[in-house]
Amino acid sequence: MNLKERHKKYLKALGITTLAFLLSQVLLSPLTFSAATMISSPDRGDFTINDFYSHVADKRAVRTLDSDVVIVDIGDLDRDGIADVLDMISLCSPRAVGVDVLFAEPHEDDSHIINALRGCPNIVMAASVKPDSSATDRFRLDLTSFLMDSLAPGIPVGATNFPTVEGDHTIREFRPAYPGRTDSIASFALAITEIAAPDRAAALMKRDNPEEVINFCSRTYKIYTPDEIAGNAGELIGKIVLLGSLSQREDMHTTPVKASMTGVMIHAHTISTILSGHYFYKLGKWWNWAIAFILCFMVVSFSMFIPANIKSMSMRVFQLILLYVTIRYGYDLFINYSLIVNFSYSLLMITFGLLANDFWTGAEAAVAWIKNKFPILNLKKVKFLLSR
Repeated sequence: MNLKERHKKYLKALGITTLAFLLSQVLLSPLTFSAATMISSPDRGDFTINDFYSHVADKRAVRTLDSDVVIVDIGDLDRDGIADVLDMISLCSPRAVGVDVLFAEPHEDDSHIINALRGCPNIVMAASVKPDSSATDRFRLDLTSFLMDSLAPGIPVGATNFPTVEGDHTIREFRPAYPGRTDSIASFALAITEIAAPDRAAALMKRDNPEEVINFCSRTYKIYTPDEIAGNAGELIGKIVLLGSLSQREDMHTTPVKASMTGVMIHAHTISTILSGHYFYKLGKWWNWAIAFILCFMVVSFSMFIPANIKSMSMRVFQLILLYVTIRYGYDLFINYSLIVNFSYSLLMITFGLLANDFWTGAEAAVAWIKNKFPILNLKKVKFLLSR
């Protein structure tokens, strides 16, 4: 094969790759479920290839026991029981205490819980936010504990919301803060970090990202029941202590590493992400498409230089090799470089590349048949006849 023929084949491969890109846009744009549920947003397909990476990474034998965050599982304790826990925690000089409990309605005698909250140092109370109907892309406080007015003024609150449209969708990211009409409302994790590690909180806000990916992988926490606090009081000294229930069904959420994870555990992972400064970086959409275009071009080009009698088998083998390399390389980037590359685009473009190749080949065959069937349409023959 001479150089001119090679150039023709590469130009043809470029044309087929362009067709594949156009086909992907035309066929995928009307769909709301996303192709193979891999390139849509979490609230549509509710699966991304990075969920697979996170799940595999979390199953590694090596795990990290967090040295900053301790969780106290309050289970089904009533308010007096929670007050007793707070009294014990306050004696341990915690760096910060996050109370992931919303005391929505007053009870007959709340003096015990109020006094316990007043006496607990560096405390952050839970709250929830909702979109502000009077301002676009703004939020306002929705629910706070009724007893906030009974506590010392200025006690911080943090929004415990997770940024998904539907409550039963996978939690992958967190909002550092929710912008209000005047001031931003800090997330629960950020409000706690602002007390425990102001420099880390400032570093997070400096990134100025509306959402950040939570690093769930291979991290565990010391968890104590109320009965175990007295015997492990030393483990709470200088730590961030989170109070919440690990068994409340209403507060269970799906995450990339667990099918069911309680809200307080998600807040723990979020705080650990902020404290570690181990953030993920997302490759832009156009970079993802550029990589997909190049890989699709490689596949189409490869198909043009294979003998017809072994083409089908060779293409399937090449697809499998490319699939393995893509997933493996994506995992390495995710784990070793904290870079999220959406190779789902690439996997889809490889498929559309083969589809476009079939369309192109079919179109060529159709044109050849038409020219043979209707010679009058063959301009070269018409010019030849006219010249005679």
